[in-house]
Amino acid sequence: MRGARYRAWRWPAAAATLALTVLVVPGGTGAALAGSSHAARAGGQVSRVTPGDDTTASLNNLRTGWDPGEPGLSPAVVHGPDFGEVFSTAVNGQVYAQPLVVGSTVIVATENNWVYGLNAGTGAIEWSVSLGKPYAIKNCTDLVPNVGITSTPVYDPSTGTAYVVATVNTGRAIVSRMFGIDVGNGTVTFQHGIYGSPSNDPHITINPATQSQRTGLLLLNGWVYAAFSSHCDHKPWAGYVSAIDPATRAFTLWTDESGATDDEAGIWQSGGGLVSDGPGRIFLTSGNGISPAKGPGNKPPGQLAESVIRLRPDADGTLAAKDFFSPADAPTLDANDLDYGAAGPAELPVGTTAYPHILAQDGKVGHIFLLNADSLGGREQGSGGTDNDLYQSQAYQGVWGHPAIFEASTSAIPPSSSGLPDYVYFVGKNDYLRAFAVSTNASGVPKLTDAANSTFRFGYGSGSPVVTSDGTDPSTGVVWVIQNNGSASSTLAAFPVTPQPAKGGGVKLQEIDGEPLGTAAKFTIPATSNGMVYVGTGDGHVLGFGDTSGAALHRGVIPAFGNTAVGSPVTRTVTATAARTVTVTGVSHSTATSPDPFTLGPVTETPPGGGGQVPVSFPVVLHRGDTLHTTVTFTPTAPGGVSGTVSFGTVSSGTVSSGTGAGQTVPVSVPLTGGGTRAGLYASTPHLSMLLSLNDGTSVGPVPVGLPNYAVASIINGGSTPQRITKVTVPGGPFRAVNPPRPGTVLPPGQTITVQFSYTPTRAVSSASSLTVTGSSGTAATVRLTGSSSPGRTRFTAPTSVSFGKVPAGQKVTRYIHIVNRGNEAATVSRSKLTGPYRLAASVARGLPVNPGSDLDIPVTFAPAATGYTVGQYTFRWTDRYGPHTLTIAISGTGVQRPGPARPAA
Repeated sequence: MRGARYRAWRWPAAAATLALTVLVVPGGTGAALAGSSHAARAGGQVSRVTPGDDTTASLNNLRTGWDPGEPGLSPAVVHGPDFGEVFSTAVNGQVYAQPLVVGSTVIVATENNWVYGLNAGTGAIEWSVSLGKPYAIKNCTDLVPNVGITSTPVYDPSTGTAYVVATVNTGRAIVSRMFGIDVGNGTVTFQHGIYGSPSNDPHITINPATQSQRTGLLLLNGWVYAAFSSHCDHKPWAGYVSAIDPATRAFTLWTDESGATDDEAGIWQSGGGLVSDGPGRIFLTSGNGISPAKGPGNKPPGQLAESVIRLRPDADGTLAAKDFFSPADAPTLDANDLDYGAAGPAELPVGTTAYPHILAQDGKVGHIFLLNADSLGGREQGSGGTDNDLYQSQAYQGVWGHPAIFEASTSAIPPSSSGLPDYVYFVGKNDYLRAFAVSTNASGVPKLTDAANSTFRFGYGSGSPVVTSDGTDPSTGVVWVIQNNGSASSTLAAFPVTPQPAKGGGVKLQEIDGEPLGTAAKFTIPATSNGMVYVGTGDGHVLGFGDTSGAALHRGVIPAFGNTAVGSPVTRTVTATAARTVTVTGVSHSTATSPDPFTLGPVTETPPGGGGQVPVSFPVVLHRGDTLHTTVTFTPTAPGGVSGTVSFGTVSSGTVSSGTGAGQTVPVSVPLTGGGTRAGLYASTPHLSMLLSLNDGTSVGPVPVGLPNYAVASIINGGSTPQRITKVTVPGGPFRAVNPPRPGTVLPPGQTITVQFSYTPTRAVSSASSLTVTGSSGTAATVRLTGSSSPGRTRFTAPTSVSFGKVPAGQKVTRYIHIVNRGNEAATVSRSKLTGPYRLAASVARGLPVNPGSDLDIPVTFAPAATGYTVGQYTFRWTDRYGPHTLTIAISGTGVQRPGPARPAA
């Protein structure tokens, strides 16, 4: 969404101290200390990071999401009877931020601006602190009802301090502030406002009422870095990075659109953290805005939307862009709201001998890029104006998040390497979890191969994956992903890191556990530490999963439904056995699939030693050795993988929940997985309506003539035997299948071929076509394509004249020429020229793309050397597919004599 400009708002540096509330329960002490300039040491001692701690977004500054110190989370353990929910603690507000784990404390921040320290083993609340009233935003439904702490905090072991950034309603203004919190007792030891102008564009100011702080915080060389985007693109907003040194209170801002452009290009990365692979190197990815013109990466311009950017902190902390990469089609991404920066970067911990530092980056279009972090590649610097990247995949479904990475390799990967157990895992919108294998060509250039996918798909809003393992042994590794089902049936799903052989051929990622979460927050990332997995939820809970061997009730063998023909029922038995006296309150099941393919049968009980099963009614008291049984019938209604859970609700002495002690309900859950099969091929999306859309996929209108639009669908083998593709019928113009499958390709059972479609209308008309792929069984998968287009035009508006009025000789004044593309078609700046005694404070680069709704503010200065009236003009030229166009703005000003010193009174 694009709106009018606004830049007058500024929060004063001497911001008022916020009122703070600290709630201390047994196990925590202390009270709020507002405004202290020095971070306290936890418990009077410096708190050190211990092995297994999770102290930043996605576990490390490379944002790999990989925790190699988890021998207690092997696939056998996770799939076994003694893994499950350990606690569920209620907190005040939604939890979007990933929890942190420091020693025996889990740090949790909420959208209601509460921060908690929980006992990592029991979930008991040890301390909590309120950082002020949250922002109840009224004009954006992206995050409701409150916006408080959205980003993942970061922990500084040298001071025992966790830093968070909160949006606070002081009653007089909406402000952004960074807080430091002693993780030992919850004391607030540091505060600093985030306000003012960026060092690279002093004529704009950050506005917390329209700026969202979503990216995970980065701690580097004692400084804490945060990045900002927008609330529903309501202006004024821009892409900002703030930097604060808590020790000295030094503070600076930087923006990714400066000079002639100074709004948009938000940095949000769906919650992924700012990346660093060493001192002086910070990487981030920006979203929609004015993309850079064609140019080398080592000369970043002021316009850096739709870009991966490397920042360098100077000696005084000031940030400067030193390198960038922007896709050649960045203007199209912007015009279609296909943010490159919806995904965040992550760096491979082990690169290749030729390229030691490799970034993996995706976006809403679904192309996976591998970039050389030491030379990102600029824009259109490849052969023929293409991308200068290391690798670019075909399009899969768009990614809101970032990958997890597991590498068994412990040293640089040599040339001509393949078959390595090194994987990059992505989850796309309404797509499968995909494992991509890392390999190299003869020159050591890396590439990715789509090695396997899960059997079921993940809905929009599902989080970025994480990996646990015992070192680099792939047999011990597990991939964890929060499956957001848009309802109270979201789950924490677990898979082995290594693809497993599939029945009928091929390999797949087979779910080994699925734990119910209730309502998931959007793009939530789990935390892992010391044999536990921690998840914050959208309904205000923190759940801990781990060893349940001491629990009163244990699940039995996880049922395997396997591949089942559509419409054919298969029944399995689910059991739970009491280890001591326990009250079971009921048995329920959940699934995201509609219609529900699982049906529960009656529940019976078997006492120790057998003796036959007897019906039960709830609640029922079980004693040691008593076993509950229920049958589950799986009747798939469509081909493809499905998942669900059966849950036994319990009340047991010694069970901890909500951080309050014993006697609370903690369910024992059994995952359900199955695959519906139907001979032949089918399409994941039988119909694609190719219209311009918003972030959530809501259709908003036709595609302007000349603007390409994209969509993706998968062709899937829904049967239990391999399918050979015998015929492919591609769509006709203005549609195109960018990478259609080839006849002769063999598709193993459950495997997919992803096809990207483009729609580039050449005239205003409604269009329809289709792709049909026929398999060896004689069945065919068809994707119907429809689209509509509207006439395309560019129409730039600007003031007809700009007057400086009277300016004393030798004094400099700046005025801005506001130019807006009010058409519906993209344009490219071809030339701009200024005449007269005037100067441009920031020039507009030739080749700069300006999309519909985008605006430019051309800063013009007048510093008369002498008195007298002067004139000039600014000529702005652009081109579109219809040819060149020109705007001319008259400029005038009068130099007057500088006032002399006042005469003394007679």
